[in-house]
Amino acid sequence: MIRNLIFDWSGTLVDDLTPVLTATNHVFGLHGKPLFDRESFREKFYLPYKGFYEEHLPGIALEGLEKIFRKVFRENHHTVSLLPGAREILQYCHDHQLPAFLLSSVTQEDFLHQAKRLGVDHYFHKLYAGMVDKREAIHSILSDHHLRADETLFVGDMEHDIETARYGNIRSCAVLTGYDSLKKLQRALPDHVAPDMFGVMEILRRHSAPEAMPPTPTVGALILGPDQRLLMVHTLKWSGLWGIPGGKIKGGETSEDALLREILEETGLELHDIRFALVQDCIRSKEFYKPAHFVLLNYIAHTKQDAVILNAEADDYRWCTLEECYQLPLNTPTRILLDWYKKDVAN
Repeated sequence: MIRNLIFDWSGTLVDDLTPVLTATNHVFGLHGKPLFDRESFREKFYLPYKGFYEEHLPGIALEGLEKIFRKVFRENHHTVSLLPGAREILQYCHDHQLPAFLLSSVTQEDFLHQAKRLGVDHYFHKLYAGMVDKREAIHSILSDHHLRADETLFVGDMEHDIETARYGNIRSCAVLTGYDSLKKLQRALPDHVAPDMFGVMEILRRHSAPEAMPPTPTVGALILGPDQRLLMVHTLKWSGLWGIPGGKIKGGETSEDALLREILEETGLELHDIRFALVQDCIRSKEFYKPAHFVLLNYIAHTKQDAVILNAEADDYRWCTLEECYQLPLNTPTRILLDWYKKDVAN
């Protein structure tokens, strides 16, 4: 059960990438270094930022670099905004008496300036701001406030946040709204991955009563297109792994009706020649972004269309041969379904 929350600030609760990038490029430009675009900065930047500056601007005193950075950063404070679900999760913690702590490399002065303007400064039990290396503070937070490690969750957007949680022997949740990409975050092996703070709220709800998690029946299809290639979709809900489209069965709906509806909603495809394949138990998979218990009803189906129109459930798709499917980073249920298809259908 989760009883205590530790939050990072930048990229976790607020979007401050633009002013940080602007200030960083100003520092690099003054020293004749190439400037970053957003994606190259997200790929190259890391915490503790002392190491980042030593790597890219060796021999230059960090104190002087910080002074220049802070000046430009503060000139752009007004562009910092709350990320989706930030206010809601802080209110959720308040309403459910879950202490919320801040652990951030942002200075306390900068945090208070931003948090007061955004109206969220009053939500935090204690501030641990200006921490260049967050690992140096995590044990103090636990001991100072008598927090049990197994009841504490650190929510952050960077590898360093996940490493800090592991250093404190507490749970970690990586959110995909900030600085580090999913690929970088997965490298740190977080306990949970959430697309945003609304996803973190779902994790909190599940972990407040994990024994009361009823199984959810779902349907999904391995779809063959006009040229007999297979449709694979990419979704952040499955930790950025590839899988098949599908979704939950609604009350009063047959499983096949649910399949037709879900596939049409998620891909714009109409199915025919639908055949039941197999059923899978999926209980609290670490690949899924929140704790869940699914009963997966898997089907094989065909479509005459090859133009896929994705909704918000997925962010990419590919038509693949069976061999190409296996070359993708697949979620476990999809790999099991493909193994069945290869053995019982393709051969």
